Amino acid sequence: AFSNARQTALTFCNNLTLASYHGFIEALVTWNESLRSLLWSRMHLLMEQCGGKYWRIGEFLALAVDGSRVSVPRTKSNEAAFAAKNFGQGGKAKRRLKWKNKKRRTKKLGQPVKPQIWLTMIWHIGLQMPWCWRTGPSTSSERGHFQEMLQRQKFPENTLFCADAGFIGYELWKAIVDGRHHFLIRVGGNVHLLRKLGRVKVAQDIVYFWPREMQRQKQPPLMARLLSFQGARGPVHLLTSVLDPKRLSLTQARDLYKRRWGVELQFRTFKQTFGRGKLRSRTSDRALVELDWSLLGLWMIQLF
Repeated sequence: AFSNARQTALTFCNNLTLASYHGFIEALVTWNESLRSLLWSRMHLLMEQCGGKYWRIGEFLALAVDGSRVSVPRTKSNEAAFAAKNFGQGGKAKRRLKWKNKKRRTKKLGQPVKPQIWLTMIWHIGLQMPWCWRTGPSTSSERGHFQEMLQRQKFPENTLFCADAGFIGYELWKAIVDGRHHFLIRVGGNVHLLRKLGRVKVAQDIVYFWPREMQRQKQPPLMARLLSFQGARGPVHLLTSVLDPKRLSLTQARDLYKRRWGVELQFRTFKQTFGRGKLRSRTSDRALVELDWSLLGLWMIQLF
């Protein structure tokens, strides 16, 4: 692949500094972080220039967030960097020894997770292509990855983050609101919402998210709108920080949440169509570089 790419590049450039694969991959490992950030900024600019009516949905730049795992070869380097450590030795596994049900107690644990890279991606809903991503071991938290990207990346004005029920939490939602952006998140029974908090009369769909821990820390409650509709498998409840129904109606929110699922097709395209279901690099630093530049290559093809 490197040989073919180098021959293609020589048709555009009379000379190339890097003549060997080893030199090329070592240079990528060294400069990956800075080059990737520069290319992200450049791609965002090109997306805005050619996106037209698909750049924003209404007044919002709609971005979906989701995570997936990408397999890597089972080598010592990849095992140490990406596989689950101390599998079967955690608190839950130790408590099994005290279970009264012998059948459940003696049931074998599942196989340890093979070395995989956890990929959390922010994805442009209108143009249906990546925006940015974060990687880590197979045990990483996609919610933690999302919070890191909120801190490190700059997002356009009126960005609306759409995500499933895995992206809940006071600190995460507050970080989005403090950044002057908005969220549209599916919520379930594990999210306790309050109504009619205070004496000021508000609309019926206005609710407050104020966990007890935040109350003890004297943090303010988060005000949001609760939107509900009937989905294919039952009722769906969405929570959004966009309080004005004129800016985001129930119909628009339902359509955005439905289109959010396109990020799953992005993962499928990357793994199956683009042939990156399992990477080839046998060392962890090169595996991360291979993943980054495979995603960048696919992103460029999609933009073309």
